[in-house]
Amino acid sequence: MTTELNLSADRRLEWAVGKVKDDKMAWMYGEYFAEMGPVMAEYGAEQAAGFTVVDASINGVKPVSGAFTTWPSAKARIGFHEDPRFLKVQPARDAAFDMFSDGHAIETMNEVIALNTDSDYAVIIAESNPLVSDPIFDLPLQADSPQKTYAGKSFSLRPWNEAAEGLLSDTPEGVEVYRIRFN
Repeated sequence: MTTELNLSADRRLEWAVGKVKDDKMAWMYGEYFAEMGPVMAEYGAEQAAGFTVVDASINGVKPVSGAFTTWPSAKARIGFHEDPRFLKVQPARDAAFDMFSDGHAIETMNEVIALNTDSDYAVIIAESNPLVSDPIFDLPLQADSPQKTYAGKSFSLRPWNEAAEGLLSDTPEGVEVYRIRFN
């Protein structure tokens, strides 16, 4: 099967990954998203593509899921995070994760990308492209990104291959590699 990642140059693309605690899954997916999804939509958030994280080169707890979400602007995302309805549930949301990383706003482009949901992809976060092959996209972190963890780095999406596997097995300093499968 395929899904599409619809990108628009006039929106912000956010990268987020995490691992929800086992005993918080029902709350997160049954209550939190049911309550906060409409609030996020009020601020113009749209899930561009969800994915499973098959493996990652990071230390510590590894994420198991993630999403690319688009926002109309950095200001809209900030507005959601300052909304009293979100602030009320934020402590419970944060406590529901074993690992969570969000707020990484990526520069984007006008493009519709067809993705095979039966295939794996590599997301590589690095200062420069560590692989020789051309990526599907290689986009830098936005200057107005709420999180600056990846300042000076780009997010590269490419089909999973032997070179990506090698990079995951022996990841250079300052590089993160995620093996993902789109939902």
